[in-house]
Amino acid sequence: MGTFHPSWLYGPFPGWGELRGTQRDGWLTDHVVLDQQSLVPVPDQLSFEEAATLPCAALTAWSAVAGVGPGDTLLVQGSGGVSVFALQFARLAGARVVATTSDDDKAERLRALGAADIVNYKETPRWGAQVRELTNGGARRVLEIGGAGTLPQSIEAVAYGGQIALVGNLASGNDMDVTHFFRRAATLRSISVGSRSDFEQMNEALGRSRLRPVVDRVFPFNQASEAFAHFERGPRFGKVVISH
Repeated sequence: MGTFHPSWLYGPFPGWGELRGTQRDGWLTDHVVLDQQSLVPVPDQLSFEEAATLPCAALTAWSAVAGVGPGDTLLVQGSGGVSVFALQFARLAGARVVATTSDDDKAERLRALGAADIVNYKETPRWGAQVRELTNGGARRVLEIGGAGTLPQSIEAVAYGGQIALVGNLASGNDMDVTHFFRRAATLRSISVGSRSDFEQMNEALGRSRLRPVVDRVFPFNQASEAFAHFERGPRFGKVVISH
């Protein structure tokens, strides 16, 4: 598998270098030439399609839930690739997980993966207060996918002294209450996927636990455009994969 950051091998985040799919050619190709330091082995139990889900979504989730364990509660938003991986990793670490969704079928699938409680964000637009009530004071860690549009509810949902891991900015909005956030004494931390060392540690955990990624749908290489269209229009649960 290729690393997300070709030159971030270990240690603190060094800044955004050239990434594949942006400054460099991406992976939707027959052949690619790589430096050996940009490759890590696939865990033995995974198919190539499952392995394709790991370099970005899984590692982002791994970094976002680092340090979460027994006695902690994690809040995840929705059922996209990062949120589902975060749920799986947190349950593997012994933490309780609360998830938001607007779909009953997805709610059942999230429960099957180990979510203890589900909050329907369409039925309860101010879902932060409900999460706070369900968790008896707030979630120790919040996986923030929406960004500006959902951050106010995440601030309501986070426990005093907790952490909000910012991994996305998918929802518009500009009404963050800085005073409310300040009173939470919480930390807002942006997640930049992870280093090669982080990737290797995550893969070791996957190998030991035999955990398998959740794949929404696999498209053949010659249907790549259909895969992008499916990803854009949704709904989906887990990762969308293009297979050679």
